[in-house]
Amino acid sequence: MSPRSVANAATGRRRLATLSVVAAVLAGATLAGCGSEGHRSDTVPPTQAPAPSASTGTEDLSAALLTTAQLPAGYVKTVLRDDPPTRSDRPECLTALNSLESARSSHPDAVEARVNFAMSQSGPFLQQVLRRLPGTGARQNLRQAARTLSGCPSFSIGWSDGSTGTEQAVPRGSAGIGDTSWHATVTATTGTFTVQETLVLVAVGRTLLVLSDAGSPTAPERSRTLALARTAASRLP
Repeated sequence: MSPRSVANAATGRRRLATLSVVAAVLAGATLAGCGSEGHRSDTVPPTQAPAPSASTGTEDLSAALLTTAQLPAGYVKTVLRDDPPTRSDRPECLTALNSLESARSSHPDAVEARVNFAMSQSGPFLQQVLRRLPGTGARQNLRQAARTLSGCPSFSIGWSDGSTGTEQAVPRGSAGIGDTSWHATVTATTGTFTVQETLVLVAVGRTLLVLSDAGSPTAPERSRTLALARTAASRLP
């Protein structure tokens, strides 16, 4: 799942992640630790939260993932259905976002760990992906994504069921984190429904950190997201 997956306003399906586009099936997403009314249930013990998703051999990456102890009060781990858009008039923009947030790396030597958090069924949503790549792969992936998304001011998105929307990426430049970094504001709109996220990319050694912080209709404060990204980068092995 990705916080940037755009919710399909017509069917309640999820698109996110955190960034073909910020998306969450806000009304229909199933959150671990959230009550049926969309509020956090303090009666759910932490041991019932879903475990982070990780590739084989990534125990150290999994241990470096953020936990609720590093997040603002109210967040819990969550499992959200991922339904990213499948078509666009700018396929390179769509592919770049889906590759960062929804798809696992196709590199045979890549290892990955990820975790998702939410404050309620209607957000905000936070997704973290850690991807370790051989050589300078982390920096190369970051630079390629930044170069592509910097040229995606507006593009159409669509799902296999015929639903459509638009997505915009506004580059914000370096975040001043890690060996190299870049961030952007990504906004997805379907009908009258808007989801916005701050997408932060950080390379630390061979690891690429992807942090997506999404809300509706606007993302949480960008300064808060960057602070979380700094904390996440400091935890990397």
